[in-house]
Amino acid sequence: MDRPLDRKIETPVIQAEGATTSTSMLFQKQLLATKFYVPMASGPLISRPRLTTLLDECLKYPLTLVSAPAGFGKTTLLSVWGQSLAAKHVRLAWVSLDEEDNEPRLFWTYVLSALHRHRPERFTPLLAQLQSSQGPPLKYLLMALINLIAESAEHFVLILDDYQVITEQEVHTTLAYLVEHLSPQLRIIMATRANPSLLPLSQLRAHQQVLEIRTTQLRCTAEETKAFFKEVVGMQFPDQTIQEVTIRTEGWLVGLQLLGLSLPERADPLTLLEEASGNQRYILDYLTEEVLRRQPQEVQTFLLSTCILDQLTAPLCDAAMQQHGSQQLLEGLEQANLFVVSLDSKREWYRYHALFAQALYYRLEQTQKDLLPTLHHRASLWYAEHHQTAQAILHAFRAKQWPWVADLIEQKTHLLMSQAWGASQHELVMFRQWLEQLPAEVVHSRPRLCVACALLLWQVAPQPTVEAWLDTAEAMLTASSTTQTDVSPTMPIPQAKQGQENLLGEEIAWRAFLQCHVGDGQGALSLCQQALSLLSADNSAIRAIVNWTQFRASYVSSANDAKASIQSGLQAGSLAQAAGQTALAIVIMGTTACYMIGAGRLHEAQRLTQQAKLLGRQQAGFMLPYVGYPTLFQSDILREWNQLDELPTLVSEGIELCKQTESMSLLIHLLYGYGILLRVRLSRGELDAASSALQEIEHISMGMNQHLYLHVRSIFTTVDQVRLWLACGELERATHWVERLDLGQRPGTPFEHEREEVAHARILLAKHQPTLALQRLEPVLQRATIAQRRGHVIEIRLLQALAYQMCDQEMQALPALSEATRLSEPEGYIRSFVDEGTPMAVLLSRLREEQRKDGLTPYLDTLLATFQQGSKGQWVTEHTTVQPLLEPLTERELEVLQLLARGASNHEISQKLVIVIDTVKRHVSHIFSKLDVQNRVQAVRRARELGLLDE
Repeated sequence: MDRPLDRKIETPVIQAEGATTSTSMLFQKQLLATKFYVPMASGPLISRPRLTTLLDECLKYPLTLVSAPAGFGKTTLLSVWGQSLAAKHVRLAWVSLDEEDNEPRLFWTYVLSALHRHRPERFTPLLAQLQSSQGPPLKYLLMALINLIAESAEHFVLILDDYQVITEQEVHTTLAYLVEHLSPQLRIIMATRANPSLLPLSQLRAHQQVLEIRTTQLRCTAEETKAFFKEVVGMQFPDQTIQEVTIRTEGWLVGLQLLGLSLPERADPLTLLEEASGNQRYILDYLTEEVLRRQPQEVQTFLLSTCILDQLTAPLCDAAMQQHGSQQLLEGLEQANLFVVSLDSKREWYRYHALFAQALYYRLEQTQKDLLPTLHHRASLWYAEHHQTAQAILHAFRAKQWPWVADLIEQKTHLLMSQAWGASQHELVMFRQWLEQLPAEVVHSRPRLCVACALLLWQVAPQPTVEAWLDTAEAMLTASSTTQTDVSPTMPIPQAKQGQENLLGEEIAWRAFLQCHVGDGQGALSLCQQALSLLSADNSAIRAIVNWTQFRASYVSSANDAKASIQSGLQAGSLAQAAGQTALAIVIMGTTACYMIGAGRLHEAQRLTQQAKLLGRQQAGFMLPYVGYPTLFQSDILREWNQLDELPTLVSEGIELCKQTESMSLLIHLLYGYGILLRVRLSRGELDAASSALQEIEHISMGMNQHLYLHVRSIFTTVDQVRLWLACGELERATHWVERLDLGQRPGTPFEHEREEVAHARILLAKHQPTLALQRLEPVLQRATIAQRRGHVIEIRLLQALAYQMCDQEMQALPALSEATRLSEPEGYIRSFVDEGTPMAVLLSRLREEQRKDGLTPYLDTLLATFQQGSKGQWVTEHTTVQPLLEPLTERELEVLQLLARGASNHEISQKLVIVIDTVKRHVSHIFSKLDVQNRVQAVRRARELGLLDE
């Protein structure tokens, strides 16, 4: 995990945008404020000093977890205890969470806003940066927040209520980061119905950083049950009755409250509980019905009609019920303590207790099911009028008003598409859930909606679904264009037709983009030409996308020309930059750097990633999150140059930056990120961490378009996945993979098959089948050579050299290795050699022997010296002994050394190894030379010191 800061983070102050006085903005501010008010119970409460005393202990812990199912009084307890903080000179910041707060920046906006309400002058700059569309990465803001709190002389308690709605991993991760680095000036309390699965509770417990208050402590005791009936209900019962009620309700506070409301005067609570025998769900439903039956008809109607709303305000309730007087009813419910909670000091916003609302909704479904769609539709219209799109869409779906839903989603997608690229990862999931509910006849009658659906969900929806959306949009647009042309072919093209042609051009452009990403490079190039003929001249953003698509497609297509492809990538980046599409330009530069690495142009790729990072910094004074993508490939270059010490941190930072973008290629960027992390961990010999990176890749793939995922994996991670399996000794697993991989029939591009063939060759070498490996590698080498992908040529040549060595064909192995070094020396390749382990070191040593006859060999010296760096994990060979020697021993010399250590004579060694005496003497002489010793005794002692002997 990251360690505490060594320095303070200087964060730029950004001017807030001009405020408006529109009704919608005032509503936004008012609704936002309801999340920060401490819910206050209107009726009498019993004193629970044992729990408030326990909560006082939370001031000693960075995090307190109050965890219990619904109805055990978590919120009430915290709100009552929170009132005592003022006497301790501690400021209380409260946030009531809901599902929309899974968006990381929105979550932290609410957290900062809660703190901001107490000290605006301290938190305003951070809040302004967080809410800015050009704000810095989230981690930088958290660092700055940690600094601010550490400098403060004041103390705060932050309560996060209903944390169980948070499921987004990044929210858990960033909150855990804050907790780990928290100073005593801030304490966090989390009220939740279930343990946050992704929060590192075990680690927090081990470091005594968390206090836990669970259901066992929150259950009402018999004494508290007795006090409740006496002080709240105004009734007294025998101790035996109290004991039975406590046992039957299991100390469930909401059950006691419902029971109290359901009791007529002088009734026995046990009688009601006998009638409501069953689990808590049944008791809740039964007692709610009893409570309803005791209310006037007007109140019953109001409760049932408004239980569909997450939050209540008089104008919204009036709209849902199409009547007036809701404010008086809300205030009356609060005074009667009917499970309604005020959310602000002005008594304008309320909510029902969650369990009570569920029970009311169940009752409404049973008695007036036909009314539900009408109520939801009215609520949707009200939310839309007040610019609350998410809530409007939610209620529109529940009302099954499909055309209205489509209108709202189009509005939302236009908002997202007007940003840098598309939707965040959380919004992708949310959109997929929305769109999958839409009837086909609605989606397929709106071409722009179809294009938007494909654009937003191409990474997560099945490939046939994405293609169906585009097919439908294209069919509608083509038919409409033909109809207009047939009506008046001699008239000037009307503006509407120009708009339709431009939209058709966008649809075809996106189709080309998607085709390229699933491997159909040739088809994508043809579609790009069609798109350019239809797009309007001023549609610069989509034209930049077309150029980028042409660049990617030419790399993976049968054209097989890396040089031309890279040149197209550079041009596409320039066009995007000229069009003002900074985010797109940075991403294109990152992709171009990736292809440069494959072409063996490491220095040029490094310069390009630096340019991308500079571009991202120039735009806002700090690093835009889009630079995370080129940062990943910069890490891969540094890995090849053997600069491994800081790389895990750099790659992780790149991944985190990518997560903060709104890139429509977000999931692909994460696949590349964890793929590079896998390579880094392999180079460091950290196999467990490498396996974790591979698991992250597989986890991301579970929610992805599988066709797209298989394409990305084939071209980027397949070889490294096989390397990991072999390093872990999982040869059987690798063999099973290659048996299932029918290279002759499996669809895909030649480039995909090329990488799979390289992986296959590695498996054959592991199985000691070098001849078959050489057969696999030859056509792959020819194709990579023609395409001028020198990075891949180097890898293939190294594998050929190893295969020839395994065949005892040194005369063929050394030329292959020499060609690899000739190509790699100008670019400074190191890890490609070192990661192949001892056999490569032996070959390099032999090549240096040969080339030293013609002069100095500085590059080979550097490579061989790197093999000595195993002490820091720079070179770890999983299946052979690490040799900290400038010139490692060959496999045969190691065998001779083992026999020397056992006291074998030259004659015994010759018989054991089936070689002549002169050959034994030559091996012994080489061993003495490499170990820098004079005799056998010194050689054995030195070998033991170096760990070269199998004891």
